[in-house]
Amino acid sequence: MNVAETWTLLSEFLSWQTAPENFQRDAIFSGTIEKKKLLADNGFENCRLQSYLHRIPAFTDLSLRLYNLQCLPEEWASRPKRIVTFGEAMLRFQPIQSGSLGPAPHSPQPFLRSVGGDELNVAVALSLIGVSTAWISVIPRGPMGDILAAACDAHGVEFRGRRCEGDVGIFTILPEQKTVHYQRRHSVFAQQVPEELDWQALLSDASWLHLTGITPLVSAAARQSWASAAHVAEQRGVPISLDLNHRPQLGTLQELWAVVSPFCHLLEVLILSVDQLHGLAEMQLKDYRREDADEQYVSTMISLQQLWKCKRLALCRKESDSCDVQQRWSIVTEMSGSGVAMPTSTRDTPVWHSPKDPCGGGSAWAAGLLNALHCEALPLPKAMRRADLLSALCQESEGDFSQVTSEELCAAEAQFDGRAAKLPSTLAVPREPGGMAGAQTPVEATLAALKKARVLAILRCRGSPDVAVERGFELASLGCKAMEVTLDSTDWLEVLGKLRRRLPADVLLGVGTVMDESVSQIVSAKAAGASFALSPIDPTGFVEECHRHGLLAIPSAFTSNECWALHRRGTRLIKLFPAGLLSPAILKSMLDITPLGENLNILPSGSVTPENGQQWLEAGAAVIGMGSNLVGKDVSYAPGTPEFTKARADWTTKGRATAENLFKELLAD
Repeated sequence: MNVAETWTLLSEFLSWQTAPENFQRDAIFSGTIEKKKLLADNGFENCRLQSYLHRIPAFTDLSLRLYNLQCLPEEWASRPKRIVTFGEAMLRFQPIQSGSLGPAPHSPQPFLRSVGGDELNVAVALSLIGVSTAWISVIPRGPMGDILAAACDAHGVEFRGRRCEGDVGIFTILPEQKTVHYQRRHSVFAQQVPEELDWQALLSDASWLHLTGITPLVSAAARQSWASAAHVAEQRGVPISLDLNHRPQLGTLQELWAVVSPFCHLLEVLILSVDQLHGLAEMQLKDYRREDADEQYVSTMISLQQLWKCKRLALCRKESDSCDVQQRWSIVTEMSGSGVAMPTSTRDTPVWHSPKDPCGGGSAWAAGLLNALHCEALPLPKAMRRADLLSALCQESEGDFSQVTSEELCAAEAQFDGRAAKLPSTLAVPREPGGMAGAQTPVEATLAALKKARVLAILRCRGSPDVAVERGFELASLGCKAMEVTLDSTDWLEVLGKLRRRLPADVLLGVGTVMDESVSQIVSAKAAGASFALSPIDPTGFVEECHRHGLLAIPSAFTSNECWALHRRGTRLIKLFPAGLLSPAILKSMLDITPLGENLNILPSGSVTPENGQQWLEAGAAVIGMGSNLVGKDVSYAPGTPEFTKARADWTTKGRATAENLFKELLAD
């Protein structure tokens, strides 16, 4: 068989849609000497063979086998994996407070601004778990475009594309309507000039291209660029995945499918939602009836896949209960070499979690699947499990971008191997500044040290900061190992800083009385030496901000339901406040319920005294908080006033001895 005849044979039969698997294998492995010359002279340089091979089931295994037979150059078989995405990123605005507790929609109110966009979200999620990524787009020059570029730089994603004069798209979360409002029609991405994007250069080192169905409906120009990217990827033998992600605000499903359907046979993965599956089935399957059951979904997916000829069809599944606890799993049908679609499901090992943010989960799911399939060549069930976990872990934080690192993802896979996962767990860990993993040990160490200290002394200074600092030193000399400086204290930052600089490292310091308006002070508290923060309420964004900066968050709750809601969010220690309205007996009754007792760490505070402190600890409290009952009332008054003189005398005659005896008794247990 000569080179021309061999090439004709490969060209005819290496397309997996038309050849049985055994015929492909026979065609590939027959005539090794001829194939060496074929690859050198024709196949590898013009990428035609590479394109065909990517459509063959078990491509990774096949390419390695070819290399082992010395049919592929070493640099081709071992080339680095680089996943490239293409699409628009926008600025997202979300009200910090909403609903009955928030201001009226027309009233002035604070918003959380972040960067979001499905394709960039995928690139960020992949980068954080160690995958080399690039994001292709068109963004504006000037400060708004700088925000998008900085987001790429901060997350290790290479920006490729163009920067032009114009505006960035924005979208606003509308909680009252449970929808999103987009303003993108006049963005530089929508008004791009397709001829200015050199796709051969942009995809020169891509080993995978990820697209969504958002881009082709943004504008005619964006649709042209989207199609060009897919065509060049096909020419270069680059596998393509597509998350359909139909946005009704941009156009109808019929309009989107008219653009997408000609490319289906190129797709390694096509990701759908349940509504999209139903909509496409109604368009393409005769007498289709909607039935919401996994068995029906699988049957529909197989029927559609036979029409579309994509290699894998994926369906993300999720259900929420009345407490907004979400159960997530997935279904994938995969076309075998013989042309039969085979289903795989993670229904028996779902992930349970309470999303902090409705956005970003789908992007993280796609990232998890691509990482597992393309970069690590994991079996499909393990790839789907990784996608489910990454999606849920991503939604443990606010914002479109995932903050999940490879260490956290691997820990989740190890902890929940072969069984259902319930988040948050010890895996929903806070991070050091910069978003990297590593804060789990300090936070857990802080919790352990607080438990060992048993008593938290609360310094609420309304008089002289020097008096508060002096009292802190005195308490430490008596055996106190944990102190809180409240944010409503006079010069709290000065008090905290002086204590941290002069007290031993084994004396824990934190801040208290954090309210909605003072959550932003967490950064300053961390810098001054705080390792934990408390609040008499559950301020908006408090737990998440503490986690972001590696502090142990201690918000307040009063009922078992409120405690459990905080536990779902990853809160490791909960302040029971005001404890004086309850009793040690009530706490014991609550913690005697096994799931509560096994998962909740409680810190009673408010009317806890040296006289009843031991009762609270015996009832199951992890640590107890005491204010003036322990530290004295003189710190609340200005020196020289009658109130200060009286309180100081009280501390000197009995308060100091009471504190000393308490620490001795507790530390002796």
